[in-house]
Amino acid sequence: MKEYSLDFFLAKGWAFALVKENKIIYRSKKQRLLPLLFCLKNYKAQMRGAMVFDKVVGRAAALLLVCGGVKKVITPLISRNALQVLARGGAEVKYQKIVKNILNMKGDDLCPMEKLSQGKKAEEFAKIMKV
Repeated sequence: MKEYSLDFFLAKGWAFALVKENKIIYRSKKQRLLPLLFCLKNYKAQMRGAMVFDKVVGRAAALLLVCGGVKKVITPLISRNALQVLARGGAEVKYQKIVKNILNMKGDDLCPMEKLSQGKKAEEFAKIMKV
C-alpha cells in the first residue's frame, strides 16, 4: 500500500488532492478554495474519512475540510487557527510550517476567506460558501 507524503504531492505540482482508500479521487492545480469547494459539491461522500493534500490551509479551508469529514490533512503551510479547527474536528494533520494567519495576495492583510470564516462554525461557513 502506497504511503502518500508531502514530498510526493509537492513533486507533482498539485495544489490539492483528495485520496481515499489509497486511490487519488481528485487532484487539481487550481489555487485557493476552488478545488475544495468542487470536492464538497461533487465528492462529499468520498471526503468522509479521506486524506487531503492542500497547498495552504487556513481557517476557511479547515472549516470546509471538517465539514467534509476529512480525517487526515497534509500541507506545507497551515495557520494556527486552522490547526485548532482540524484538531477539534478530529483530523490528523501533517505540516511543514505554521503561521499565525493566512494573508491576502499582497501580504498586507488577512486573506478575504479568513476574514469571512472568523467566528463561524463549519456548517455555518459551508452554507455561506453554498456547499
